[in-house]
Amino acid sequence: MGFLDFITGKKITTFEQAQEEAMRIGRENDLTDEQTAITLKRILRKNKISTPKDTQNKARGGVAKKAQMMRGGMANGKQHMYAAGGSVTENPGLKALKASGPKGMKAYNKIMGK
Repeated sequence: MGFLDFITGKKITTFEQAQEEAMRIGRENDLTDEQTAITLKRILRKNKISTPKDTQNKARGGVAKKAQMMRGGMANGKQHMYAAGGSVTENPGLKALKASGPKGMKAYNKIMGK
């Protein structure tokens, strides 16, 4: 029998019960939100209750998961990533410069860092 069981007289077995208990303790003792969250964590730890998956990210920063970038395609020998999908094409001017001859190829390679 843990300390909270001794105080409240009941066994806490679920996350919802622990949350209700933490809120009750917070209201009775005029605790701030941060102090109530700490109380909830202590109750969960003492009773060996894990947090549900959907509350774990919120507890660690409150920011939802960022949208993943999509592959935009290959261009100039590099894989490009874009948030909205999109596609990558080589600049038409650079294509023309590359095809213009040896001097153009040298300039193209200098621009592209090759």
